[in-house]
Amino acid sequence: MDQLHYIKSTRCGYCLQKKEIWKSWALQSISETMQDRGYCNSSSITFQGDQLSLRRYEELMKEGWRRSGDFMYKPDLLRSCCRAYTIRTNYELYLEDGYYNKSAKKTMRKFYKSVGCTQNAISTELDDFYHAKEHGGDKGFFTVLLPNTFSYDKFELYKKYQFKVHGDKEEDVDELSFYNFLCLDPFRKEETEDLFDWRLLNKEWTSGQYGEELKKLQGPIHECYFADNKLIAVAVLDILPTSVSSVYFIWDPDYAHLGLGNVSAIREIMLTKVLEKEYYYLGFLIADCEKMIYKAKFGGEIRNFSKRGGDPLWVRLKHVSNQLEDGYFKVFDSEMNDIAEQQYGMDSDCYDSEFVSSFDVVSKTQLFPTPKVIP
Repeated sequence: MDQLHYIKSTRCGYCLQKKEIWKSWALQSISETMQDRGYCNSSSITFQGDQLSLRRYEELMKEGWRRSGDFMYKPDLLRSCCRAYTIRTNYELYLEDGYYNKSAKKTMRKFYKSVGCTQNAISTELDDFYHAKEHGGDKGFFTVLLPNTFSYDKFELYKKYQFKVHGDKEEDVDELSFYNFLCLDPFRKEETEDLFDWRLLNKEWTSGQYGEELKKLQGPIHECYFADNKLIAVAVLDILPTSVSSVYFIWDPDYAHLGLGNVSAIREIMLTKVLEKEYYYLGFLIADCEKMIYKAKFGGEIRNFSKRGGDPLWVRLKHVSNQLEDGYFKVFDSEMNDIAEQQYGMDSDCYDSEFVSSFDVVSKTQLFPTPKVIP
């Protein structure tokens, strides 16, 4: 692993520093101590990824790390204005915990109708939904699996999405930023290049006859969605040894009526099953952020950062979702009681002058001494 850096930033892309100040702090005891000093920064441990094995990245992801291109970062849940929990799910959790509900089935039916499927082809069975391509449809909907390489079609779609959905400025969206964000990766090339035949793989993929070529699939890919003979969405995915990870998803705002964000997540849950992987990682769940709370629709588990042996590493979302709503940092014991204050608060055994100073607010983004205690 390259040299680690701890960065405090004055910008958060999730809350945009628009919370009430006291809500920006991770715990009530920390808020009472620090809120008169201003809004909590957004803090992360980072390093520049290079030649990571897929398995090593997967291990890091389980510990709360994610990637942006080849840049690796782990949010500090204790010293950031938004609490970003790693969230994962799978086919069994999605169904068993009741998240595949009337709303999800309505999303499916609406999608079928929008791509022109006939009424007798429309099904709310989850397995049938994944094979919607087999039903036809006058919009000609299908997807193709491609390498994570640059193309102008992808870039133009990315620009349109960033401008209209996220309100980015034109000077912030160029070919280089797109390439660095969605085409670069930190992985060893011998694990991601020339291991399978893309033509044969897509022949299996588009026919629904999944065989040996698809089973070889690993590394970063772009699943490209087409309808009306044009590119309408791109799912940026990492296919890892035991999981599928969603990196980013862009879609054409002209096709907002298709509900592609929800459609893609359901499809990727099914892709995880087809590839015989254990989990589908959705990135981060932020319970008090409108842009990130949608991930709770798909159930599953969030990473738990208890310092005490015997407490679970992962907790089922259905057991703790109500406790997450206030936005404070949560840590759970084996009975799903919140023990974050006891373990990380100002009255915990973490407390000393160095612990208190680790919450200091900076006025510009900068490197900062790495705190001794980070969840």
